[in-house]
Amino acid sequence: MNYNIAVMRAAKKYRVKVRLKVRNRMAKKTGAVCAALVAAALLVYGGVRARSLIAAARPGEIFAFTVKALDVKSPSEIISRDISDLLKSKIGRRFSPADAKNLELALRSRYPALSRVEVRRSFLGGRVTVTAAPEPVVAKIRLVPPPAYPPRRGGELKRKDSPPAAGGQAAGEEFYLAENGRLLGETYGPAPADAFETAIYAEPGENLAALAGFLKEIKGLNEEFYSRPVSLLYRGSEGACLVTLENSAEIFWGEFAFTRSKVAKLNEVLKDAAQKIKGPLKIDFRYFRDGKIFVSKAGDI
Repeated sequence: MNYNIAVMRAAKKYRVKVRLKVRNRMAKKTGAVCAALVAAALLVYGGVRARSLIAAARPGEIFAFTVKALDVKSPSEIISRDISDLLKSKIGRRFSPADAKNLELALRSRYPALSRVEVRRSFLGGRVTVTAAPEPVVAKIRLVPPPAYPPRRGGELKRKDSPPAAGGQAAGEEFYLAENGRLLGETYGPAPADAFETAIYAEPGENLAALAGFLKEIKGLNEEFYSRPVSLLYRGSEGACLVTLENSAEIFWGEFAFTRSKVAKLNEVLKDAAQKIKGPLKIDFRYFRDGKIFVSKAGDI
């Protein structure tokens, strides 16, 4: 019994005591590390807090710089001069990202015929660069009154009055049709080649992108026509498109599809029908998708 107690006492563990000098040195190191961490945290918090206060007081000032130089690139000398005159007041003043965004919006509103306006800021040299690109246009068009009667020969509409058309614009006004379907009062890029006269009636807010795509396509095929188009009348409310050729033939074009196939078939029909029907022809492509083409003498449709 006494033997077992002695063994248990022999197995007792003893903790190693650290000398006082060593304990003091370890405490100093731990305190220094903690103090450094607290100081770093305070610096970060102070910086974030100061930045938020500055931003709240004057938003955008953090990334603003003083304007020292201007650079304007646009498709028109007049527009470039106008923008330069507008920006001269900015020289020597602070210019922030918000100022750049507001300037872009103002220029888009002032020049609707521009497709893109970009304002870039460069801290190196304090330079502000404005780049503007024109909206591509496909045709110059003339507005016509709303259709009330079938069109007469040549695409003119028979109507006594001329109410507003295409969103309130008066009939007879001329516009440029952009590739995206917008009607523009002017163009800053190259003027479109007027292969034929184009007149349209469009409901207010109507999307004219399909017509713009068709005009671009058919103008590219102008040389392939047996008799070239001289005018086009589009009535969006009825989905009607009347093309008049140089030989006075009138084509109810139908949907804006199968354009190249229609031109090829039109050439065949004109050559064949000219031998059988005297005088101007009327050709109806409105059922082309169903494989049907109707041909008659002018005035019979």
